[in-house]
Amino acid sequence: MLQTPVLIVDDEQSVLEGLEAFLEDEGYEVHLSASGRDAINKFMKVQPELVVMDLRMPGMPGIEVIRRIREINEDTAILIITGYGTLENVVEAVHLNVFDILRKPIDLEQLKAALDRARESMRQTRKAHSELHSMRRQLDVAGRYLEGYQKKVAELESLAFAGRLMAGILHNLNNPLHYISGETQLLQMIYPEIKNLDKIDKQVCRMAKIIRSVLRRLKSSQERCHELLDLNELLEEELVFLESHPFFRDELEKVRSLDADLPLFKGIASDFGQVFGNILCNAAEAMKGRGVLTIRTGQNESEIVIAIQDTGPGIPIELQGRIFEPFFSTKEKEVGMSGGFGTGLGLYTCKQIVQDYGGSIEVISKHGLGATFVIYLPKVRELPPDLP
Repeated sequence: MLQTPVLIVDDEQSVLEGLEAFLEDEGYEVHLSASGRDAINKFMKVQPELVVMDLRMPGMPGIEVIRRIREINEDTAILIITGYGTLENVVEAVHLNVFDILRKPIDLEQLKAALDRARESMRQTRKAHSELHSMRRQLDVAGRYLEGYQKKVAELESLAFAGRLMAGILHNLNNPLHYISGETQLLQMIYPEIKNLDKIDKQVCRMAKIIRSVLRRLKSSQERCHELLDLNELLEEELVFLESHPFFRDELEKVRSLDADLPLFKGIASDFGQVFGNILCNAAEAMKGRGVLTIRTGQNESEIVIAIQDTGPGIPIELQGRIFEPFFSTKEKEVGMSGGFGTGLGLYTCKQIVQDYGGSIEVISKHGLGATFVIYLPKVRELPPDLP
């Protein structure tokens, strides 16, 4: 057991010897000094936790010694023992934050009790300083997270404005698309020999479908209405919506295995569009647009199960526990998950949304062998009272 260092300062040799013998028997590491200047030198060398000293000292007065010690270490517990202390000295000692004042002749049991209290007080002070230091570090970390979050919020506000602007533009595109489609069909009837008119009409229909998908998502995200959702249909819709993504071209093979009897799920369409779209986009980017993207839906007795699997490089085991953390992204580090540059909020948001619906999400992956994200949703769940 470590001994507590204590410095005894007194000009009476008999007092020093008596206190040394007593306190060593009590388990203290004792250091002695017979003058004020020597006491300061020994204090700087030993850095004791406790100081026991007389106020009446030759050369440098005890009050001045205490003042010097306080300049070196303001937390050291100081006990005064004196038989000649004036009221003025006692008041000044109190202002210097001494722990206790004992009168001579010294009652050893009283001294021991005071030292034990002082030692416990020092222990509590160290503990409080440690906790304060830990809290400051946590506040620093929280401050950095908050700063990052505020930047992301500013980015999201810009995206929200861009979304409203895009909704207006897309809505206005419907009329010219309908006109092009009508004119194309008319040309097909009048001039059937003209080639590729059917392809033009097909692409126009595809554009109209994408616009409807985007507008539905924007409307759902604004109104936040709960409805019975066909999750298979939402997955298909996301695939259509993501066809404009550079990694969703012909080199990417899309395999579907969808449960035709999948039960409807009550929720907000834009929430699941965000979850499915994020994971599908990550999978396509992880494969750099070349590979097999497999989408499966199914069910067991209590849950709906959605699995999205890619044949990309997989996720290193050391990162799998962190990918759902906020602001954690491997994209900018090019570790081999989804490419591009990420904000670190995508998978975190997916997890939060799924958990809000009483479900869970997990990743199954081996580095170099692709990754599978599996979403579990309860078939029956109790909605909060304020939800329709």
